[in-house]
Amino acid sequence: MPRRVGNTLERWEVAIVKAMLEKKYVPQDIQAYFSRPTRSINHARISEIRDGIKHKNVRTASDAELESFLQAWPNVDPTTGLHFQGDELLVKAREAMIAAVRTFNGAGLYFRAELFIVTSIIA
Repeated sequence: MPRRVGNTLERWEVAIVKAMLEKKYVPQDIQAYFSRPTRSINHARISEIRDGIKHKNVRTASDAELESFLQAWPNVDPTTGLHFQGDELLVKAREAMIAAVRTFNGAGLYFRAELFIVTSIIA
């Protein structure tokens, strides 16, 4: 069965995983940092990185990058449950749709229907 789209680690995430593995984090704990309600990462992805099967060409994150990641974690919007980096396009689409609705509901605009249509297509 093929993996669902969006359930893959990005390059910056792989770099963080490598740094965590070097610091002797347990793979199951590493998986918890990258799984969320909108994306489930299989523990096999962490094992592939640990064993050098995949992502050999991705550099390991520095200690400062790892510390920055851990301090910002969970970088999730509490209202929507979306991750600010991993779900960036979805967050932007949501904001564009909110802007479309606000534009349509705004008083004093003569072309608000057209502006709504264009902005919602962008969303």
